[in-house]
Amino acid sequence: MNKPTVLVITPSYNCARFVNETIHSVLSQNYKNIKYMVIDDASTDNPQYPDTYDNDYTLIRHLRNKGEQRTVNEGLLLAKGKYFMVVNADDPLLPGAINTLVEFMEANPDVLCGYPDWDSIDESSRFRCHITSREYDFTWMVKHHTWLPSVGSIFHSDVIKLIGLRDRSFQWLGDADYWLRVGLAGKMARVPYTLACWRHRNGQASLQKSSLRAGEHIRIMRKFYSTPNLPRDIIKVKNEAICWSDLVATAVTDNKLEVVKYLFKAIMTYPRLIVSLEFWDLLIKRAYFILLR
Repeated sequence: MNKPTVLVITPSYNCARFVNETIHSVLSQNYKNIKYMVIDDASTDNPQYPDTYDNDYTLIRHLRNKGEQRTVNEGLLLAKGKYFMVVNADDPLLPGAINTLVEFMEANPDVLCGYPDWDSIDESSRFRCHITSREYDFTWMVKHHTWLPSVGSIFHSDVIKLIGLRDRSFQWLGDADYWLRVGLAGKMARVPYTLACWRHRNGQASLQKSSLRAGEHIRIMRKFYSTPNLPRDIIKVKNEAICWSDLVATAVTDNKLEVVKYLFKAIMTYPRLIVSLEFWDLLIKRAYFILLR
């Protein structure tokens, strides 16, 4: 009973096939001091949630769809424990995950966010591949427009006081924007254990292609680099960071003309990328990771 409280928030929208597996994965953890909040964002696929589990489980149902960022923020506004997690409705935790994460955070009080290794699973929860997360390096993360934290991440609740809530203007990259802001506020770290799952399935937001999604990748870096008093090492890699955001935009837009536009802009922003061995090495690894995942 002396262990710190962990608030777990599960935003759910049209995940009827998967959400109860995730709910069970959280409530069957061997860590007892969990406050669990499932928030259904007006799903239309008739999910059958357990109405009650125990005193630490709360179900909230929206009458109209508010979007993921508003839904997560609703939970964050109620955060009262020492730590919090956002566990998506289709991404279950593995046994012992929360206990391991809390032990890591307690042993590293200067860390604001801990993120684990994870497994990719399919729609039937079958194992697809294992992902070993990269050790934390904020400059590398910004420079290459990639997000080191992922599923199974745990945050110290001080984060809410330091940076506030999620930016509601992002539809796809609200979590990425949050990680960038956390990185400016303090330290993150890899927890070297496999503790969560990411589900590869049809229809998920991370596989959608659109001009709007591509535009968010451009806008997120504009927002980030408009932050005053950025560290010198972050300012130094600005052109590479902008270049990579354009390259990612080419991969997520569904407009062929935009592919050409973003690719041209990337080359003009950082011409050295054409002869950079680091760029080609990372591009190959990134493509392989996407195919593997």
